Amino acid sequence: MKLLLLAPLLLLAACTSTDRESSGQSMAETIPDDLKSEQSTTEAVGETGRSHAYIRRFYQQNGQYYVDVDYVQFLSGEAAVAAARRKGDAAVDVVNGDTVYSVFNDYYVLNDNPQVRTLRLAPAATFTFWRAGENGLERVPATPAKLQADVPKVLTLSPFIIETENGVVVKADEQYVP
Repeated sequence: MKLLLLAPLLLLAACTSTDRESSGQSMAETIPDDLKSEQSTTEAVGETGRSHAYIRRFYQQNGQYYVDVDYVQFLSGEAAVAAARRKGDAAVDVVNGDTVYSVFNDYYVLNDNPQVRTLRLAPAATFTFWRAGENGLERVPATPAKLQADVPKVLTLSPFIIETENGVVVKADEQYVP
């Protein structure tokens, strides 16, 4: 009998927690300003520039390093909510009779073109990753040679800001995702 009384309370607690998480409002306020995302506005990819992408593969061939990338749009705020609504992915809540749309943690990754492109890495190319350290989040640099020895799982799971010059990757920074 006690188990039957406990089940609805646990269900109510779980629903309340999920509602708070899906609104994403409190999480966005706790992110330090220097960690806020650089927002993508287009998926256009040029020979020189900065674009968000997922790294689908990192490898070395004939002494040269390469990455296969899938360019995406990394959106936050109103742009993220609008894109998520168009795709049917926005969370929907009713607050005081009004319908409120939101995205989890105030960001949304839009991938309208799943084309994968192979890009060569410059000899002095660098990667930067996020790591939880003693004083909070820390940026950790890595060279392609260091990555080749031990490829971290985050390399293919997190979005990166890929910086290219003349079609060659010079820098890949992991996008901070709350």
